[in-house]
Amino acid sequence: MTKIKRITPLDFRGEYMSEMSTDFAVLKTPIQIHNIAQTSGFIKVPTPLHRPEFNFIVHITKGTAVQQVDANQIALKENEILFVRQGNVTALNAVSPDAAGYIILFEDQILNQILSKQELIKLFSVNMVINLPQETSVWLNALFELLNVELYQTSPNLGICYSLFQAALQKVFSSTTELNTTMNRGAEITFHFKELVYKHYQEQKSVLFYATALSVSENYLHRSIKQTIGESPKEWINKVSILQSQLLLQDLTKSISEIAFELNYGDPSYFGRLFKKITGVTPSEYRTSITQDLSE
Repeated sequence: MTKIKRITPLDFRGEYMSEMSTDFAVLKTPIQIHNIAQTSGFIKVPTPLHRPEFNFIVHITKGTAVQQVDANQIALKENEILFVRQGNVTALNAVSPDAAGYIILFEDQILNQILSKQELIKLFSVNMVINLPQETSVWLNALFELLNVELYQTSPNLGICYSLFQAALQKVFSSTTELNTTMNRGAEITFHFKELVYKHYQEQKSVLFYATALSVSENYLHRSIKQTIGESPKEWINKVSILQSQLLLQDLTKSISEIAFELNYGDPSYFGRLFKKITGVTPSEYRTSITQDLSE
C-alpha cells in the first residue's frame, strides 16, 4: 500500500522555499519558528497540499493570510491565531505583502511535556482559529520574538525555548473563553476518534473499528461526533480519506483506479462520486489542475 509522504520542516523549506537565502539558518530542533515578514516572500504561494508531520501555529499581527486545512479555507487577519494538528492536509494559499507575525512548528513530544492531557485535547478541539484580545496578541508577539532569538542562537537552550512556548500556550488559554470551558466526554471521544482516523483511514473505513478501539458503542460514537463536529463518523472517515487522496493523486504515475483500491474503495466509480461530493471536482479534474500548476 502506498504511504502518503509526510512533510518535515526541512522538507517544507526544500520544496516550497527553494529561493530562501542561505543566510537563514536551518533549524533541526523539535520546535522551530519563522518570522512571517522575513520569510513569506520566499514561499511559492499557493503551496501544494501536503501532510506535515508536525503541529503548527500561525499568529498574524498584521496583514492577512489564507491557509487551507483539510476542506476548510481559513482566512486569517490581525490578532488571530491558527492551530493545525499534524495529520491534517494543508496548504498556504495566500499571504498579503504586509503580513507579519510568526509561524511556530512543533512536534508532539513538546506538547506531551508542557501540556496536560485535558489541555492538549482542548487546544485541538476548539475552533482552529482564535481571535485574540489586542493586548494578548501584543504579549504573544513579544514572547515569540524572544523565542526566535533563542532558537537562532548557535546552541539554543531548549529548556528556555520550551518554557517560552509553554508560557505562550498558557497565555492563550487564560485569554480565550473557548479554552476555559469544561471538557465533556463527547469532545474527548471526538479528539481521540480524529487521531485514530488520521492513522488508519487508508485501511479502515468501518465505524465499528473506531468504536471498538475507543471502547464505546457505535451509537455513542455517532452521537458524540455528530454533536461535536456536525458530521457522522462515516462522513468524517470518508472526508479524511478523500482529502488525503489528493496527495496520492499528485503521483501521476498511478491511475485513479489504483489509488481508489489503495484507499480501500472497491469501486473506483464510488470513489470518484465521493471525491466530487467532498471536493467539488472529479479526480480527473483535480489532476488536470495539478498539471496546469506544474506547467506554470
